[in-house]
Amino acid sequence: MVLVLRDDVRLDETRQALRFFAPGLALSVIPAWDCLPYDRVSPKTEIVARRMEALVGLSQGGGTPVLVLTTVNALLQRLPPRAMLAAASSPIRVGERLDGEKLAAALGRTGYRRVGTVMEPGEFAVRGGLIDLFPPGGDEPYRIDLFGDTVEALRRFDPLSQRTTAQVKELMLMPVSEFLMDAESVQRFRAGYREAFGTVNDDDPLYQAISARQMHLGMEHWLPLFHERLDTLFDYLPGAPLILDHGAEEAVEERFAAIHDAFAARRVAPKGAGAMQAAPYKPLPPERLYLRADEWREQMAARPQGQLRPFGPPPGQ
Repeated sequence: MVLVLRDDVRLDETRQALRFFAPGLALSVIPAWDCLPYDRVSPKTEIVARRMEALVGLSQGGGTPVLVLTTVNALLQRLPPRAMLAAASSPIRVGERLDGEKLAAALGRTGYRRVGTVMEPGEFAVRGGLIDLFPPGGDEPYRIDLFGDTVEALRRFDPLSQRTTAQVKELMLMPVSEFLMDAESVQRFRAGYREAFGTVNDDDPLYQAISARQMHLGMEHWLPLFHERLDTLFDYLPGAPLILDHGAEEAVEERFAAIHDAFAARRVAPKGAGAMQAAPYKPLPPERLYLRADEWREQMAARPQGQLRPFGPPPGQ
């Protein structure tokens, strides 16, 4: 079942309430990006990591009944395909063989940032036979202790004190980015960018950064160019009934209006004193990043749904 909350505040309040009143409930939380449509900034790494944890879990299935909490904004946004998440996720187990150099390269392709000391989700560090990484979904990073090319130990540790907090036998490695930065994805981006916007000049920082396999601020807003196709949350949960929060329908209309207003604004060339400093923004059509209004109506008509409503006034009031 999918509970669609009207905004992030309601999402967090509902998550906390369910954790308290039903601690044994299998819960999956999918927040929306914490940036505006067609923004020049990227969503926070923590937000993307939470999304990836939830989507990888849904893509792997397993048959466990879950309640999915999400928001109107997240539900209307297109998602990376399930096949990509399944292919980019794999377990690391004690006693198995593991090539440290290949692991470091794989982490870079799936969105991890190489740092000196791991502190936040989406970071990894390599020091000889020790590989520290902070995957999505956990409160602490993990330390992989290699003896040659064999995993000798897996430990969770406190990033501040560096002390081990638990020994584990298995670690699920999953991406922290909604696209891969590999040769195939980069080539797909380059071809799609030229098809969408025509000839590319050397002064296009986004195109040049992706071509060099470098991260660029706000690159997530061109997510469709990294994939052959995108899925929606409806594809991840075929047939699942929906429960709409009070005010969710109004929030849907407001979101569609905000998306199209932002797209229209980005199509206008910047003017003013700072116009020469900002690179021209080349927005993709809204339907490539978000559901269309007719798609939303089709999904609403195709599955069972309910509606949360506030209590009415007491009798006599």
